[in-house]
Formats: sequence, structure tokens, C-alpha cells
Amino acid sequence: MKFEPLVSHRGRGHFAELALARGPRVMAATGGGTFEELFGYAWLALLDRRELRLRLFQAQASGVPWAIGGDPAAAEWFEVPVPDLVHPVREVRHLALAFDQAARHVVAYERGGEIWVRQWDPVGQQYVMRGPWPGVDPVLVMDATVGYHVPDSDVLLFHLTPDRMTLVMRVQRELYETAHTVETFAEEAILDQGVALPYQFELLGSLASDPDATGLVLRSDLYPVRGQDSLGTASLAAPASGVYWPVVVVRDLGTDALGVANLSAPTSGVYLPLVVIQNLGTDALGTASLAAPASGVYHPVVVVQNLGTDALGTAQLAAPGAGTYALVVVVVDLTQAPYGVDALGTAQLTAPTGGSYV
Repeated sequence: MKFEPLVSHRGRGHFAELALARGPRVMAATGGGTFEELFGYAWLALLDRRELRLRLFQAQASGVPWAIGGDPAAAEWFEVPVPDLVHPVREVRHLALAFDQAARHVVAYERGGEIWVRQWDPVGQQYVMRGPWPGVDPVLVMDATVGYHVPDSDVLLFHLTPDRMTLVMRVQRELYETAHTVETFAEEAILDQGVALPYQFELLGSLASDPDATGLVLRSDLYPVRGQDSLGTASLAAPASGVYWPVVVVRDLGTDALGVANLSAPTSGVYLPLVVIQNLGTDALGTASLAAPASGVYHPVVVVQNLGTDALGTAQLAAPGAGTYALVVVVVDLTQAPYGVDALGTAQLTAPTGGSYV
């Protein structure tokens, strides 16, 4: 099928007013609520320059929704009817598309220096408009397509302030009302698109000084990797050199046990925050060890253990042999739940042999 979208001016070039997004197998059908059912299929929205209306398409193969990862040569675009926009299409620019947990499409766009969002209202059982808010260049990201975890996911709206100097984020669960400042720039920026990467999303654009180059690249923090099966042994090996950025491990073991968890520090360089969260339900933790770097700077390490009613065998934090040791905090209150009358076996903090201890 041949598309004829509206085309908008940007820098010394132009871009087509169309947007791609992951979406459901069937519009408004959540099924079992799995990631594959809600976000396993390809959708496209465009502002048609001939018919002057919003059009929505799904990739299908032989009349059946085409699952992402299949043979792309077999996919064709088939139109799915959607309501018209409340604003004239010629006044709309920078179209953005996403799908929410209700398997409904969400569109955002700029009109006259203001940002508008159309979303499904489950209470009123109809599409409603949110906004307007002062701003330009809206981008939508459904973060379930980033972290692959549907239950606590949300649609995120990013846009620039009218002066193009600040990037803000709005969240669907807040009805997009609150503008959260994400980044402030030294010069005017142009926001083009959002890309879902594994456990991280990326916002791409350019700077006004060179609008035809990708001079704006912003990445989110890493989303947690969630394990659903029993964990025998978990290891995180640090780099041999360089800078080590945050690592987050989230593990709810329910009634399963964690054998051994080891985190190896880098041999040199800078070691930034490391967080390990273990909810062990009613089972015990055998051994947890955090090995410090041989040299360099060691920043905060936090270990959170909710042991239910069981005991902690041994917990050790080994200090570096040299360098600066910033801060280690271990808090154990055995008089309060969940410990009750259970005991803490052994907890040891080994001080550094040299350097500064703050």
C-alpha cells in the first residue's frame, strides 16, 4: 500500500508525519495481558495529506496480524478505522504513536506551540483529549516495550519546552498533567523520536546549530531485569577497567532459595552505585559477599534483605586495599518484624588498610 503522509519542514530538510509503534494483536482486546498479545505486533499511524485525516494501519500477513520477528516479506499494511482528530490535520505536526495496557492507541502531536494527547478513557468508554500544554516536538514511549514487564508499565510523553531549551516528561497514570524536567540544554534542541532498546530507551534529535545531524542522544537509566524462575547462582562480573555504572538486580524468590550471590568489583577505575534487592519470602540466604576493588574509588553499596522469618547466615563487606572508601551502612533491628526471635548469624565490616575513610 502506498502512503501519502503530510510532510513537515525540519532544519534544511523535511520529514514525513508518520509514526511506528508496537501494539496489540487486536485493537481493544487485551487477551491474557501478556507482552506478546499487547505489544507483539507492528502498527503505523500517519497524517494523510490527501484525505486530511489520521489513519492507522496494522501489519498483517494473509489477513492475519503479523507478529514481529516473522518474515517481513510476508507483511502488508491493512487499515484499522479510528476516530478523526478534533483538530484540522493541516494544523497538526510531529505525530507520535504508542499503545497502552488497554490495547488502545495513544497519539500525541503539536499544534500551534501546544502539545495535545488523545487516549482511551476506560471510565467514559471513549477517546478523550489531554492538554494542551506549552511545548513542541512530542514523542511517546510505552515502557513495557523497554523493560518487557507489563503490570507496572506506562505510556511516557516527552516534549521540549517552547524555548526548546528543556526536555520534560509526562506520564499517562498522572493524566500527563505533571511536567517532570529531564534535561536542560545549552542551546536550542530538536526532538525527533524515541527508540525502545533492551532495558533502556533512547531519545534522538539534533541541536539548532546543526539541525541535519543527530546531535542529541539521551538514554534512560537501565530498567531492572526480572527473573521469574528459581535462581541457583547469580554472578555479576565487573569490568577490568574504566567506569562502572549502576547495576540493579531485583529478585523476588517467593519460597525458593538463593544459593550464592557474588558481585565482583572492578580491579581499577570508578565504581558507581550497586544495589541488590532480595525478597526471600520464608527462605534463608546462605552467603552474600561484596568484594571491593583493589584500587580506585568505591562508592555506596547497598544490600537490602527482607528475610521474612528466617535467619541470615553470614554477610560480609570487604573494604578496598587502598584508595578512598566512601560509605557503607548496615542497619539491623532484631527487635522488630520480620526478625522477631530469629537471629543474625554473623555480620562483618572489614576496614581499609590504607587511604581515606569518610
